[in-house]
Amino acid sequence: MSNTYRGQEPSPSWRSHPAVYVISGVAALSLFGDALLYSVLPLYAEELGIPFMAVGLILSMNRWVRLGTNPLAAKTYQKWDLFYPLLGAMILTVISSFLYSRAWGVAVFLLARALWGLCWSHIRLGGFLVILSTSGASLGLAVGTHHAVTRLGSAFTSIIGSYFVDRGGYQRGLTIMTILSALGIFLVLHLRRILPPSDHDPRQKDIQERLSPQAPPELSPIMCYLSGFVISFVNAGMIVSSLSLVLQQRLGDLIQLGSWTFGIATISGVMLAVRWSSNLLISPLVGKLIDFGGRLKIFRFLTAAMIICLFIFASVFSPAVTVLTAVLLFFGGNSLEVVLDTAIGDTTYHGGAEKTTRISRYNSFYDLGAASGPVITYFLGSRIGFKWAFFLGAGLLLLLLLLEFLGMFPVSAQMQKTKSL
Repeated sequence: MSNTYRGQEPSPSWRSHPAVYVISGVAALSLFGDALLYSVLPLYAEELGIPFMAVGLILSMNRWVRLGTNPLAAKTYQKWDLFYPLLGAMILTVISSFLYSRAWGVAVFLLARALWGLCWSHIRLGGFLVILSTSGASLGLAVGTHHAVTRLGSAFTSIIGSYFVDRGGYQRGLTIMTILSALGIFLVLHLRRILPPSDHDPRQKDIQERLSPQAPPELSPIMCYLSGFVISFVNAGMIVSSLSLVLQQRLGDLIQLGSWTFGIATISGVMLAVRWSSNLLISPLVGKLIDFGGRLKIFRFLTAAMIICLFIFASVFSPAVTVLTAVLLFFGGNSLEVVLDTAIGDTTYHGGAEKTTRISRYNSFYDLGAASGPVITYFLGSRIGFKWAFFLGAGLLLLLLLLEFLGMFPVSAQMQKTKSL
């Protein structure tokens, strides 16, 4: 292990430790196959022999699996250093992407998505642990940086991968992105050389004391859990999983821009790329803001803004309004993820030694929302229309905001309770 971190003071508040960028690159490359599947699977389901009603289950399968693999990842990192779980997860990620690059039927797709769920549990938790071990007062900036770099991978595959699919077909597009994602294996190997001492190293205690912020958490663990569920239900679960079909319903199958004609797969890919690429600016900016101004006020503002946008998205069918409100929802959802990831990180500094357990529980609530979102959205969309799913999402956000304003889960009481969980 490199000595570059030993004896150094915490990173300045305006930049993150190099390990944050490397683990973010690993996560970005691991997402290539997953991000592309959201863009193209709803459009190619019939060609792949997948029933329409099974699309939501396939897209959410990895998240259902993560309800079990998130605690497993916590136990893995409690027993092992970061390197070996991350390396194994990245290798299995490449295998899972290859499995759903072929028309092998529903069963193989479900198996591949379950395998990806296991991988992402370890990659996501590993990213949290790297950030927490290298960030203190600049925790928000580190989380924002991680989001920005990670989602750059999703933006890349949403545009380039969707273009490959439109031009060369489903199989070729997925195969190309699978090959590119294998580069993440080499980044994991590089990460080993720059990681700070792990929790298994006695030096980590001294480092953690110097990194720990002085301010107490502003959102309780329970509030972070519930908020993670609702935000992921709306953002990753509802909007992302149904965007291509909603655009097809409101814009048509082809879009003519001058002499260029674009398929709906490319258009939806570009829209999703806006979601991912917006992290490059928004996530570090939000992280910096909450480092200096706190988490709570920005949490309230963003939640209220998303409620308004979601009501408009559900009720106004104009193509221009659909595109605009979808973009605003992406911005709001991305920003709230940074706020919540940072807020749960705050509780690990002040809540004792069980940080892997607390982060794992937060990840599970997040995954439960993202997993149930596509299933409920496609069920309501096939029965009574997608707009009712979006109204439901707005209602859940409103309930979340009311719970916070009423002080149903105060920080001091919940911090004491969750220490024993």
